[in-house]
Amino acid sequence: MQKTILITGGTGLIGQRIVQDLLAQNQRVRVLTRSAKISPNPLLEYAVWDPARQTMDSHALDNVSGILHLAGAPVAQRWSESNKRVILNSRVQSSALLYEAIAALPASERPECVVGASAIGVYPSGPDWVDESSAQGADFSADVVRAWEEGVQRIAELGVRTVSFRIGLVLDPSGGMLGKLLPLFQLGLGSATGSGDQWQSWVHVHDVQRAFLWALKTTAAQGIYNLAAPHPVTNQQLSAAIASACNRPFWAPNVPAFALKAIYGEMASIILASQRVRASRITEAGFAFQFDTAEQALTDLL
Repeated sequence: MQKTILITGGTGLIGQRIVQDLLAQNQRVRVLTRSAKISPNPLLEYAVWDPARQTMDSHALDNVSGILHLAGAPVAQRWSESNKRVILNSRVQSSALLYEAIAALPASERPECVVGASAIGVYPSGPDWVDESSAQGADFSADVVRAWEEGVQRIAELGVRTVSFRIGLVLDPSGGMLGKLLPLFQLGLGSATGSGDQWQSWVHVHDVQRAFLWALKTTAAQGIYNLAAPHPVTNQQLSAAIASACNRPFWAPNVPAFALKAIYGEMASIILASQRVRASRITEAGFAFQFDTAEQALTDLL
């Protein structure tokens, strides 16, 4: 019987795309969801879980060869104390539940690998290049990433190969940062934020999809990888490239930092952060980005 790929966060921005990629390859897929669903596609099924209550369908891991762990509450929301708890717990609790479910299986029935999402928010803001060995930050973003990755790495103790991707700013017009900004840029009202000098390490959504499937199939892939295109740009350059791809003028003044902080509170720090990320570890392992420059990516997307 064909093995199944289990996906958490399969209804999210990236998860939906990966599910469709796998189905197109005639791969059996099981998506963990909080409410029962029935799929018309015989290759796709759903299993119920509730990380907050630490419960999961007893058959969720049956015949599973790999897990793609993408679940997590959106970080791009105002960071009230209650929202912070939701953001952190959604990552800690879901990873803990996967660990317990895998640990309960006989060693011969455990999945071969678990590939988890993470973020470049672990690095402190600054102008210098950073890689996987660089110093980590001390703010809420970094705390979330550390907890996220530790949950996945703990699964390695069970003899399962694990990978965590520190993902850059995902360019996708249907959601995320680009999806939110696009209406403004299409009206010719788009602008840079803060000084505009902050570095933004971006990645085309298609390359994110490809990387997760690469990690699933590449038995030598293990540990933490940065997942950002080879040529980061400043916020000013990225904003100008979005305007150009939309065939619209780029004249509006930058949105000042104080305005972003007034609107988003502490969360504005991730909008204003400068992170110049090098993804040499994954490229040295044989993965090739299809979209190297922001102009190339945005032309393809828009």
